[in-house]
Amino acid sequence: MKIFFQLAVVCSCALTLAGTEPALTTDKWYISFPEKNGIIKASETGYLFNKDGSVTISRTGRAAENYRKLITLYKRNTGKDYQEPELSWKWENGKLRITAQTGTGTHTFTFISSGNPQILLPEDKQSFILLARKGAKFSPEQAAQFWKAVHNANRDTFADDLKLPENVQLAEPEKQLWHASFTGTPFHTKHWKDAPANSFQHRVLSAIGRGAELPDDAKCDIPSLTRMLADSTSRAVLMQYLACHPQWRLYPESDNSLHAVRYFCTPEGKIRPTLHQYYAVHNTDTGKKTPLEFQFRFDIGFSGKAWNRAPIFPRNKTERRSSTEWETRFFCGKALVNIFDQTRFPGRQMTKAALDFTEEEFAALSKNQDDWNKLLPPGSIRHGKPDLILYDDMQGGIYAAHLWCNPGEKGTVYLKAFEITKGTPLSVTGLKARTRNVSGWSNDPRQQFCTGMYFTIYEGEWEQFYGARFEVWFVPDSGGAERKLLEKNYKIQGWTR
Repeated sequence: MKIFFQLAVVCSCALTLAGTEPALTTDKWYISFPEKNGIIKASETGYLFNKDGSVTISRTGRAAENYRKLITLYKRNTGKDYQEPELSWKWENGKLRITAQTGTGTHTFTFISSGNPQILLPEDKQSFILLARKGAKFSPEQAAQFWKAVHNANRDTFADDLKLPENVQLAEPEKQLWHASFTGTPFHTKHWKDAPANSFQHRVLSAIGRGAELPDDAKCDIPSLTRMLADSTSRAVLMQYLACHPQWRLYPESDNSLHAVRYFCTPEGKIRPTLHQYYAVHNTDTGKKTPLEFQFRFDIGFSGKAWNRAPIFPRNKTERRSSTEWETRFFCGKALVNIFDQTRFPGRQMTKAALDFTEEEFAALSKNQDDWNKLLPPGSIRHGKPDLILYDDMQGGIYAAHLWCNPGEKGTVYLKAFEITKGTPLSVTGLKARTRNVSGWSNDPRQQFCTGMYFTIYEGEWEQFYGARFEVWFVPDSGGAERKLLEKNYKIQGWTR
């Protein structure tokens, strides 16, 4: 279904529509994208509506290349040939109905006339994607109307009539946690390699272009991890260490499989949560090379499952996607280690450095199990009251958070949020899923441990600020009733789609 995805998400604008059936069968129609000046850019995916009611798909350039990669990857990971959706079409009641028959069922997409015989608009009202002939265009007035209509159709009206609550103290999110360099443009000068000395992050990124390489046929292993997981007492120590270590996120996935993933840090040592804990610098200037280009992720799945539950996962084997891009997977006992490594250099240098560092870390832990807390990085434990600190992130409505708490026993924390004046729950499903972590704990209630979170509040629009009450809830592993650890009020805004 990937090649039909664009049709699955298209929607229409609310222009005044008129006109008879366009000449559908005379030439190809293309998935297209209108610009604000009226020019419509056609993609490299075209559709020919045959007179017998069938549809022929044609692809050129990058679209053809991506399709070839898709069917090759599908075959390699499933052992089956990719079956393209069987498409048919019908024009009735002034609408073009395209039906896609797939292995998962039947899907219908409807387009309507725009009054221009060269342009067809999706019937719904959310996206800027349409069907058009090559060379078709809007007038500037039509383009302006189109953009306005789609914007209004997508606009979230949740906060239109909300006001900041009176007589309620609202904290404001801290500024973004370090504007890290995600691109190679001149506007970004900092890099993830500016990490605390002797940290996992510093060791891994310092290996790019100069570290030891890992051969294609190398047997990957973390022996100390395997040994600790084989003994119940050592395993318990490992889990408490990971939960209390701020640079590890110990968390359950949606299927409740337990995972530990590495956080990267700011130069000051504060953990920097991101979406799915991928860390990267990408070069956007093709004429120049940045000092550091990479993409990296390090995950341990203790249930033996890959964290990504997409249909082509888990693939429990090492996969070389190119000479400089690797997905390394191997088992330590029943735990599946999964490392994504992409740089401009061959040899999996980041993977090699990550394996060496982690073996050293867990070997030290194995030898010092009674004093495991002394192996935590400086600043891992605070003394005082629990706290929830929100940070603005790359766009309004997207937040990172540091939660300092100590529930006194092993268990999982997560966030709830409510608009204050009406008590409306906010982003219920996504917020809980994104913020579930196994929190650090000890028998000393004065000690507070840090865990990181990254989430989006969807209600409202940018610059529509309102009051939200965030609650931290704890679910003990012992089976006891879940309980609220703390709450804190914040002035927030929603994310504009």
